[in-house]
Amino acid sequence: MDFFKCVKLFIIMFISFLSATPIFSDSSSSSNAIPNFLELAKEPQVFDWMVDIRRKIHENPELGYEEFETSKLIRTELDELGVQYKHPVAVTGVIGYIGTGLPPFVALRADMDALLMQELVEWEHKSKVPGKMHACGHDAHVAMLLGAAKILKEHEKQLYGF
Repeated sequence: MDFFKCVKLFIIMFISFLSATPIFSDSSSSSNAIPNFLELAKEPQVFDWMVDIRRKIHENPELGYEEFETSKLIRTELDELGVQYKHPVAVTGVIGYIGTGLPPFVALRADMDALLMQELVEWEHKSKVPGKMHACGHDAHVAMLLGAAKILKEHEKQLYGF
């Protein structure tokens, strides 16, 4: 599945999570807020930002429990977004927190490790690390979750229980 199909699938899943429970502080705004999340995810500034992150991670793959630079990139982006996080979790993991911490909760997770494989396809953002590549989509998963974090953080005051 290519990156753009993954983004569309993630957006649908993301909106499904949001619409599964009443999370808006003002019930009159809830009918308008959910479509806005979908539209925000499609905006070029958000979409292009996710693509750029995905490409950075794809070019610099790291194996499981060795994702130190990927973890650093995630923490840097979360810092810029003003998202609090816990690190380290299981060596390189990062857990971001947005909202109040009260129920209901939504949890989104992504793997960030690469595989021991040589990337054979020639393209502009090919792996720069011989014998390692993101053949599994984890680079896209991380980018999409950072996109979700960006959107949720920008609308944090509209959410309750998170």
